[in-house]
Amino acid sequence: MQKSAPSFPRIAAMVVFALSCFGLLLFLWLSFGGPIPLKPKGYRFEVGFKEATQLALEADVRSAGVPIGKVRAKHVDPKSNRTIATIEVDRKYAPIHRDARASLRQKTILGETFVEMTMGTKGSPTVPEGGRLDDNQVRPSHELDEILDSLDPYTRRAWRTWLQDTGEAIHKRGRDLNDSLGNLPGFVESGGDLLQVLDEQRGALKTLVRDTGVVFGALTERESQLERLITAQDDVFSAIANEQESWAETFRIFPTFLDESKATFQRLERFSVKAQPVVADLEPAMRDLSPTLRDLGTLAPDLRRYFRNFDPLIDVSLRSMPATREVLRGLEPLLAELHPFLSQFNPFLNYVGVHSHTLSDMFANLGVATAAKVKHPRAGGTGHYLRQFGPVGPESMAIQPTRTSTNRGNAYLNPLGVMTNPEQPKFKILPSFDCRHIGGEKEPGGTPSTPGCKVQRSYGPGHYPQIREKPYR
Repeated sequence: MQKSAPSFPRIAAMVVFALSCFGLLLFLWLSFGGPIPLKPKGYRFEVGFKEATQLALEADVRSAGVPIGKVRAKHVDPKSNRTIATIEVDRKYAPIHRDARASLRQKTILGETFVEMTMGTKGSPTVPEGGRLDDNQVRPSHELDEILDSLDPYTRRAWRTWLQDTGEAIHKRGRDLNDSLGNLPGFVESGGDLLQVLDEQRGALKTLVRDTGVVFGALTERESQLERLITAQDDVFSAIANEQESWAETFRIFPTFLDESKATFQRLERFSVKAQPVVADLEPAMRDLSPTLRDLGTLAPDLRRYFRNFDPLIDVSLRSMPATREVLRGLEPLLAELHPFLSQFNPFLNYVGVHSHTLSDMFANLGVATAAKVKHPRAGGTGHYLRQFGPVGPESMAIQPTRTSTNRGNAYLNPLGVMTNPEQPKFKILPSFDCRHIGGEKEPGGTPSTPGCKVQRSYGPGHYPQIREKPYR
């Protein structure tokens, strides 16, 4: 443990660290609106507000949007039931004149309140230090809920609908709205240029206004036609009003339609670029098609007679189609009764379909198997015998208590199982049901006591055929 006195650099480092912590805390305190410690009080005066429930301490005091001070304290006046706010104004804006006006304003719709003031007339009497601004100079404040309460139910409902539609309209469109506001100065500047052009064309504008009067005079002479036009427009707008939901849905879908149309046109443009070589290659074919089209004109009379001969067929079909419809209706009960039968019969057909190659081989080789002939040894005639293939081994001569290493039994040979397994082309042997008795699959060419073995592929849902009833619906 070191007990020597700290050196001067260490003391200086500790002092700098302590001062930096104090400066950081002071910065955070001032950033959140706190007063500067030990700072002398500035010019202060009082203002009485009728309603100041949302006015917080250290709230801003502004004049023409510029911060000029803070609200340092507030209390309730027992005589007038007003909220007395103590306001401290920066030195460069002090003092406040007696004809200055004060009011409460809100920064946002959430209700963050600040004090808005006018400085008063220069040269008029001022409010002394610690004095109070006359209550007549305090303007009444109006909260948003008071404004909404003054509206009738229909207007409030329309206002709520407008806000909801506005929210849907600007949903995910904040960037577009910001871009519009950013382009507003340019729009105003262009509007100024337009007004300047109209001022330069004052004579033409005067002529336009005069001609407009002539047009309205002509319309007055044809009041009946104008009345019919207005009536027809009223009918049109009434029809549109009756379909306002459809129109609203149309306008909601229209931006999506524009986006999809833009993407479609881009794809069409890419397609046209890719299709241009194809169209160029089709030009010779189209030239060769011209004689065919000319010959089609020669064939047209025969086609006309062919279609005219359809008339008797159509007349007969008018009588036969109702009978056919009755037959089909009569078949409905029969087809309904076939469902339970087909639920039992269809699995059988599915199993037969799996063995289509086996059945075709059986019928194709049946004649060959029965065509074998041999001379009868005693009768001197011709005898027939059935050709068969059956492997013979030690298991054919005796019964074994366990499977031998040469056993390759498979009672459920897969269709086309005698062919080479595409997944194991090197195993050119008959597949077995399993190879567990020899420890797994083995390649051909081993010892005579343990020849090659491969496991056949899955037989549908398992390793052996399973025929299940198809559920009836």
